Amino acid sequence: MISKRFRVIGLVIWPGLPQIWAGQVGFGLILGLFFTLILNASIVSQWVYTDLLEARPRQMLWVLSILIYTAMAAWTVVWVCWFHPEKFEKDIDRLYRLSSESYLQGRWAESRSQLEQVVALNPSDTEALLRLARLLERTGQVGLSKRVLVQCRDTPGAARWIWEIEQMVQRVTNLEKTMDG
Repeated sequence: MISKRFRVIGLVIWPGLPQIWAGQVGFGLILGLFFTLILNASIVSQWVYTDLLEARPRQMLWVLSILIYTAMAAWTVVWVCWFHPEKFEKDIDRLYRLSSESYLQGRWAESRSQLEQVVALNPSDTEALLRLARLLERTGQVGLSKRVLVQCRDTPGAARWIWEIEQMVQRVTNLEKTMDG
């Protein structure tokens, strides 16, 4: 069976799709929009408004379209092979276990460091962000916890955890108010 990360390579049909599929929605939409604009300009200048541009600029638009498509497809292959979060699954699992152990033993600085490493390996890991936000809340870093929760809301898996996220946001907001007042 083909690994999930290698299925993403099949999405190079249209630039930006692999990034959207992998959870980088904003980046994927920007890439897709940019490619679409260049490709549409190429098509329109070549076959619709043929008098709009001379032959040389039309050729340059086509070359630019091909270069963008090739570069984005190549980057997708490189990203899947070397940077995809699934590649770091063993490290992430190990860091999760270490973080849980450290948290339960009251070594919160170690636990925070390990959770931050998980987030560095996979920035769209909703569970790691939730754990980190809870740890920051527990250690009195309410403002930082709130920022992590905002980041958590933007992850692809946030819909599954929306109730927990909203409860934690409410609790952190209340804590913040009591600390200010």
